Amino acid sequence: MGKSSEMRKGGINLRKNLIASILLFSLSFVLIFGNALAQAPYFPIQAPMLRVVKASWGTTSSEIDAAPGDTHIPLTVTLQNIGNLTITGLSAKLLLQQPFTNISYGKVAKSFYEGSIQPGSIATVNFILNIDENATIGEYALKMVIDYLAIVTGVGKTLYIANTCELDIPVFIAGTSYIAVYSVTTSPRIIPPGGNFTLSGTIVNTASTTFNNVNISIYSPVLVRRGSTAIFIGQVDPNIPRPFSFSLQVQRRLPNGTYPITIHITYYDPSLGVSHVNSVATNIHVQQIEVVKPTAPKEKKSFMDIIIDVLIRLLRFFFGFPALIT
Repeated sequence: MGKSSEMRKGGINLRKNLIASILLFSLSFVLIFGNALAQAPYFPIQAPMLRVVKASWGTTSSEIDAAPGDTHIPLTVTLQNIGNLTITGLSAKLLLQQPFTNISYGKVAKSFYEGSIQPGSIATVNFILNIDENATIGEYALKMVIDYLAIVTGVGKTLYIANTCELDIPVFIAGTSYIAVYSVTTSPRIIPPGGNFTLSGTIVNTASTTFNNVNISIYSPVLVRRGSTAIFIGQVDPNIPRPFSFSLQVQRRLPNGTYPITIHITYYDPSLGVSHVNSVATNIHVQQIEVVKPTAPKEKKSFMDIIIDVLIRLLRFFFGFPALIT
């Protein structure tokens, strides 16, 4: 009996020691690896925590209108944290479609936000885009994919929970041109085939900032020099008219008709780093000018010659005299 009792006591002690060893190992594991596990990202556990407050062209302090042909134009998107957790590590991708591309003419534009976004707070992400010159004026919706970490704090622990959401970003192409073209004329109004003419007009900067690298080009398929003819204007300050003039020639074998001609303007906004472009269409009239040769004036007879002519006619009528050579 005594020996059996001792064996039972030894088995109980062995189990106790085993349980104690397991608990001690588990505690050591949590102490060693718990912090690393708390820092690791987890899968999403809740609905998206962000909404779009505003999307605008330009910057938060200097908004502009976008137009077809604009390149390197900033797009600023303001987001709000509508959840009850702080967000950090936010990265955003714009999935682009025609007529938009990134600065290298690709289909994805990326942006990052450094810092944390408290519940109810806002943050801005910025993208640089190009707009195709043949874009249609109107509203577009761009898909934005956002990855972020939601911070969850507990009893001495901090969890970073990975989350992803997709938002639609409304953008508008207004077609606003900041350089206006007016008083476009051609001289002469009617141009003969192969004829020379002058096309002139005036540009004015309607914006509040100075534009640099202003170029004006002329395009028409009927000009002797096909392609473009350009002049460099340079700097154009706000609200100061700048006249321009081109000396051009049309092709010789053109039939009579009206033909298109395009005035193409490119300019650079140094305040935002944006290159703008706009075009104005006009027409030229080509017509062959007929030269009418003037008839030689009849010799004017003197009064005496008229009297003699009348007497000869009377003699012929009454007496049948033959015609006399005069």
